[in-house]
Amino acid sequence: MKLAIKGRGLALATAATLVGAAIVSMPQAQADTGTNSLASVLTAKSSFDNDPTNYDILTAAVLAVLKAKPDSPVKVLTDGTVPLTAFIPNDGAFENLVTEITGKAPASEQDAFNTVASLGIDTVEQILEYHVVPGAAILSGDALKANGAVLNTALPGKTIKVTVSGTTISLSDYDTIAPTPKVILSQVDINKGNMQVAHGIDAVLLPMQVLKPADSMTGMAMDGTKSLAAVLTAKNSFDTNPNNFDIVTAAVLAVLKAKPNSPVKVLTEGNVALTAFIPTDGAFENLVKALTGKKPASEAATFKTVAGLGINTVEQILEYHVVPGKAILSGDALKANGAVLKTALPGKTIKVSVNGTTIKLGDYSKKLPTPKVILSLVDINKGNMQVAHGIDAVLMPTK
Repeated sequence: MKLAIKGRGLALATAATLVGAAIVSMPQAQADTGTNSLASVLTAKSSFDNDPTNYDILTAAVLAVLKAKPDSPVKVLTDGTVPLTAFIPNDGAFENLVTEITGKAPASEQDAFNTVASLGIDTVEQILEYHVVPGAAILSGDALKANGAVLNTALPGKTIKVTVSGTTISLSDYDTIAPTPKVILSQVDINKGNMQVAHGIDAVLLPMQVLKPADSMTGMAMDGTKSLAAVLTAKNSFDTNPNNFDIVTAAVLAVLKAKPNSPVKVLTEGNVALTAFIPTDGAFENLVKALTGKKPASEAATFKTVAGLGINTVEQILEYHVVPGKAILSGDALKANGAVLKTALPGKTIKVSVNGTTIKLGDYSKKLPTPKVILSLVDINKGNMQVAHGIDAVLMPTK
């Protein structure tokens, strides 16, 4: 998580305009009193990279606004004595917005930021203010009980409507074309215990109509050539986060090291259209537990067990997660009940079942859970010819 403000010599301010806004109809627990600011907690390196799950573009936007307008209300993010909740879009959210604005996936995070900055410093400032809800911090437990709540934001006169369905928290804004932002449940309660708390979201909240009908993704050519391998290998070290893709990345690299001409190599070729359903680290950990009867001690231990199945078996499992052909976006997948997908593993298919917003993928295993698409991890690499969707279990091509 990156919001590189610390150490930049920014002055602190109480930003009275932010404090004055209130939360409407939101259940709340007693406020915490720690004074670590969100800036101090989220600060890391302030450079762009290839990881869509952190906050480099948001960081650059905040810094750009404060450089141009030192007394901007956005400065409140550096003052931990001012209670607030921030909904913070990750880099992938900004990249998707740029794709929708321009019709083309940005070549890099720097490119995405340049397009965002071109909206004008006042517009960027308003967008940032719209992501801040002044008042006692809203924790995720409260948010999950807040269906129908209306939040007054730091941008005067602008509100956010909360819709909760199960564990999906959607935030309605003013752009009728852009996707409705959803809270990323693996990135909630950032800075918990303090007066300022943040929750990651998968799309940018827009306080005005930014997209034109022609900007819509519908019918847009998915002709970017950034490969899924480039996205996955942006972070290829094990950690303790079950919601990312370290183990599948390690498996791909292991197969390509042992078999350089494996069909899995297609994931490195961004000019070859495909859709990949990629299991999270938690999905692989659950598979290992099912195979061994024991919970793995770490992601490294999980990968070791998976690799122990043999390189050919791992290769086949990976191929089975790839569907060649034009990228399938989540909107299409939600309409695909009953579809049968031919995979890159010859003779093996995946059956799609859709019930409401639940997308299940039927495989060949009779004992393991049926994999489901994780709606907060869809359309990864959107705008390119290769797109991925996170899933909560490993697809198995055998019984």
